[in-house]
Amino acid sequence: MSSTALILILAAAFLHAGWNVFAKLSKNTVALMWWASVVGTFGYGVWLASALGIYINSGSWIPFLVSAACETGYFFTLAQGYLHGDLSAVYPISRGSAPIFVALWGALLLGERLPWFGYVGVGLMVGGVFVASLPADRSRMKSEFISSLRNSTRWALASGVFISIYSFSDKLAVAATSPLIYNWWVFAGNSIFWMPIVWRKSRFKANFEELRTNWRRIIASSVMMVASYAAALAAFALTSASYVVAGRGLSVVIGALFGSYILKERYGFVRVVGATLMVAGLGLIAFS
Repeated sequence: MSSTALILILAAAFLHAGWNVFAKLSKNTVALMWWASVVGTFGYGVWLASALGIYINSGSWIPFLVSAACETGYFFTLAQGYLHGDLSAVYPISRGSAPIFVALWGALLLGERLPWFGYVGVGLMVGGVFVASLPADRSRMKSEFISSLRNSTRWALASGVFISIYSFSDKLAVAATSPLIYNWWVFAGNSIFWMPIVWRKSRFKANFEELRTNWRRIIASSVMMVASYAAALAAFALTSASYVVAGRGLSVVIGALFGSYILKERYGFVRVVGATLMVAGLGLIAFS
């Protein structure tokens, strides 16, 4: 792997984990993520329209609609996870569980079979999800673990399901449309499909308050979102897809570290261990 590809992969991982820190810090996570998506849609769209155009191929329409719906589900469930739990738990479970579901869909829908070390990787990821979901208060391990499963862990796992589905849809969509163009449609789809959730009557005032008070974080989050996807796409052009997938999995560990050392979340080390197990499992799956 070239040094340029490695830098791009690491940049994508850091940027993705970085905007999730802003999402967790926000008082209105749903609003921040929606505003960031809107800013990305307009900002990226202006550049794209002047460079490549923004027209999507007809063969990408159905996969795009499926992906847009699942992207909306992903953002909503992720926001709910942050509402109920720590970044160092929710983010690793969300990102780390998705490849487990991808392996499941591949086996059920496409008849794909992994070699034995691929299934070892799935086992490591399952173990990592379990460790990352352990409650902060060890003295009340049993009761809080059950509560966690009912709240933040449940939402994080749901977001992982959505990630796995839109990943399949995106794979079909970019076969007919340039990834750079399709990337804009993803942001535009998020902005539109999420509006019924974000702009309920009871949320109007809070949404505009989020824009007024946190516009700097919104812009930063938007830049990170767009740049993260752009870096990943550029890396795909330079090296094997398996390297990119495995390298982007580092965002799981980075997210856990950010939660532990930036947000000062309790028992972050245990969650870092869980995230590390997930990345090890992801690496085995990616290279299988």
